[in-house]
Amino acid sequence: MLAAPAPVAHAQEDDVSEQLWVDYNPRWTWPSGLQLYGDFGVRTELGAQGWVRLVVRPAVRGPVGPFRLAGGLGSFYTANADAPDRWEIRPFQGISATWPSSPIQVDHRLLFEERFEFETTDWTLDASFRLRYRLQTPFQWGGISGEAYWRLLLHIEGFLTVAGDAGQFDEKVRIGAGIERGFGSAWRLRVDVTWQKVGTLTSGAPTDDIYLRVRAFHAWW
Repeated sequence: MLAAPAPVAHAQEDDVSEQLWVDYNPRWTWPSGLQLYGDFGVRTELGAQGWVRLVVRPAVRGPVGPFRLAGGLGSFYTANADAPDRWEIRPFQGISATWPSSPIQVDHRLLFEERFEFETTDWTLDASFRLRYRLQTPFQWGGISGEAYWRLLLHIEGFLTVAGDAGQFDEKVRIGAGIERGFGSAWRLRVDVTWQKVGTLTSGAPTDDIYLRVRAFHAWW
């Protein structure tokens, strides 16, 4: 039986949570197009009553006709300032495609996530199944044949918890924009500013999050 969760500090007193996310995203690509990739990082809510979240999420993906299929396993450990820490294990599967590709490119991604989140004091469980659908449009200038380039990315993503209890973070929608600098074929740096609507742990009442995300992408081979 799932226990009722304890209250968790999720946002500032004005219900706007200001956050900083930093992560490293390595990638290894085989000649067949199969890729091993992931993100490893830290996220924190700014302020005295905030939290710190450690993320480890390895995955694999590959082309199947016009689509790209992916699967992986995420681990999210959240250290809360005034509530018990929480640890989420998140297997996921995804399918993505690009359509149209011109005159404006639109990237589509659908994710299926199984979420198992434990409160670390007594190991009670919140379990849920969630769908995520993201649209992203890149606008690139400069850079031909592996040269350096700039890219602007606009994205919107919706979340739907189909079954179960969502745990500490119950995202509803995200809207954001990012600027990316590519350095040849190996390194990319990206800075995103994103607004998201999130339900609270106890009531599901929506709060607003604004986070700055700094990402480093590295293609090993």
